[in-house]
Amino acid sequence: MKNLLGWATFYYKMGFNITHIVPSKNDPSKYIYKAPTNNRQIITYRRQKIQEMRSYDWDNATGIGMVLGRNSIRAIDVDHLSKLKKDPRKKLSNLKPIIEDFLFSVNLPSDYQWVVQTPSKGYHIIIKTQDLPFKTEICPLSIYGEKKTKAFKLDKENQKKYPSFGHFDLRWDLHLTLPPSINKENKKYIFINGTPQNEKVY
Repeated sequence: MKNLLGWATFYYKMGFNITHIVPSKNDPSKYIYKAPTNNRQIITYRRQKIQEMRSYDWDNATGIGMVLGRNSIRAIDVDHLSKLKKDPRKKLSNLKPIIEDFLFSVNLPSDYQWVVQTPSKGYHIIIKTQDLPFKTEICPLSIYGEKKTKAFKLDKENQKKYPSFGHFDLRWDLHLTLPPSINKENKKYIFINGTPQNEKVY
């Protein structure tokens, strides 16, 4: 993808540890457009060197990501039910009001620049915050004993209001895909309030 190295440099200067995504048809995982190609474990507990980041195969990459948890950078993941977002015949709820309510509740501006819409019309809100004040289970898919994402559902009243709503995840660790990555349908991750202009994560 054109200029992914430029984006990687931009994110790196923000303090992120960067991953690149090169989908492989030989990979049995269904997440080949999300999973990092470089070993993110190597850069989970130390600052990535810029030469290391620049050495990745950016010419063949379709996406870019970051290691969550470093420098307390984390994410809120708001998405639809998987069975609905994969069916083009199903109408998806507009989840934007949930994002607006969340920003208001945590005293972030309504035009907060670190809000990303995913190709499936879900959202990632990238924030800076401390670790969770309670324990979480170990992710069964992790061979490194990493913590599992903590997911929440809406109450019955709001679930009726947003029938396609799937989960509200606290993505405190592991990995997150960033704009302008694409999915297998060539749809992009995008910043909904414009590209951050050297604006730090709050």
